[in-house]
Amino acid sequence: MKKIVSAVLAAAMSITALSSASAVYAADTAAPKGMVVLGDSIAAGGLRKGSVAYNYGDICGDYLGCKVSNYAVSGYDTSDLVKEIESFTDAQKKAVSDADVVVISIGGNDMMQSLSKYLLDFAAGKTSEKFLNEGYTKDNIPEKPTLTDLTAMLNIRGEGGLMDYMSKGTFAQKREVTDEIGSAFTNIYGDGGTLDSETIPNLKKAVADIKAISPDTRILVTNIYQPLQLQPSFIEKTYGKQSDYATFLSILRMRCENMMREYDTKLNAIDGIEVVDVKSQFTSQEQEPSTSVPGNASYFVDIQTSSLSTADVHPNQKGHIAMAAAILEKIGSLHNDSGLLSKTFNGLSDKDAYPEIALATYKKVAGEAKPEVSMGDINSDGFINAVDASAVLSEYAKLSGSSGKGDFTDAQKTAADVDGNYKIDAVDASKILSYYAYASTEKGTVKSITEFIKTL
Repeated sequence: MKKIVSAVLAAAMSITALSSASAVYAADTAAPKGMVVLGDSIAAGGLRKGSVAYNYGDICGDYLGCKVSNYAVSGYDTSDLVKEIESFTDAQKKAVSDADVVVISIGGNDMMQSLSKYLLDFAAGKTSEKFLNEGYTKDNIPEKPTLTDLTAMLNIRGEGGLMDYMSKGTFAQKREVTDEIGSAFTNIYGDGGTLDSETIPNLKKAVADIKAISPDTRILVTNIYQPLQLQPSFIEKTYGKQSDYATFLSILRMRCENMMREYDTKLNAIDGIEVVDVKSQFTSQEQEPSTSVPGNASYFVDIQTSSLSTADVHPNQKGHIAMAAAILEKIGSLHNDSGLLSKTFNGLSDKDAYPEIALATYKKVAGEAKPEVSMGDINSDGFINAVDASAVLSEYAKLSGSSGKGDFTDAQKTAADVDGNYKIDAVDASKILSYYAYASTEKGTVKSITEFIKTL
């Protein structure tokens, strides 16, 4: 008993010497100061109708424990992004200046507007056909039509529309439509197309403007996923395996693949950014997408509906989990997560179908389940005694020092925080010693240090 009392007194003296300081522990002592999110509806978390419960900015902020300022606006293209940054308020400039990371998701609307404008102009020029829906003429075509404009105005499956023209027409008519589709895409990613003339130059300008505000801020830009990865079983069930519509969708998918591949090449050539490869996460397969194995983007976007007019190309909640995981992997500072990322994932009703490659990224970022620890047993030797209290005091001294860094593992941090206030300090050491002294004289009456602390 004398040894116990001596240990308690010795520890008490150490506690007195250190009690003037206080230290808070965290899984990552170099936590980000903040994050800024810029871009379009994808960055904002928008859907065709409504929005996701948690966009990737929300999830990343929770995981990193930092403030996220999300300035994304649905419908923005890269020219809008440049204008937004150039007209930043002082508060927005400060948010960028204070942020360690700026994440940008932009460019999809540039491509969609260019594609829609070309196809609608082509349709309006076919005055002998009914390629535009009833009530629409060339005068109704906006300068920057959206996907909603395209699906509302273009007569794809109706009488006299594109599909009717292909199915009833000659080989030359079928070829005409497919050639025009090809030209529409080439108009975007070909030499001198939209990517070269607008999208990439605008992105470079946006990056330069952000760097002018905060030179050391990391700028992460997500690439653009391919949404038209419809499963063959869905196409066969909905449209028929050999239907002209299935052929039409296959052509669109192939052209989209080429466009996204070219965009990746141009995006990766921009200085001053880090590209987050969302596209490969959504596709989630090793081989190049093909007709028979198109990729898994249909899991992350609600594209498989009865009509393109009702399909959604925005990431659903599963898509935002995948985007957050890819962004967090790029940022680093990974740790075992029990927050929004893992909670949102575990709340998915179909998480068993989560595509393999994206699942591997999620697991890497979310980490394994936190190991079970015995509160107070810092060295995991099965005993709670003065050795454990001494270890806590030593860690506390390090945390209170000039570096503010300790040596404990996550499990040891959890075991040391016996009073559950998210701090490792002299109070924890004192309570470990009190438990040791009490348990040494009253063995078996207290099952755990947690129960004992409740009696203090």
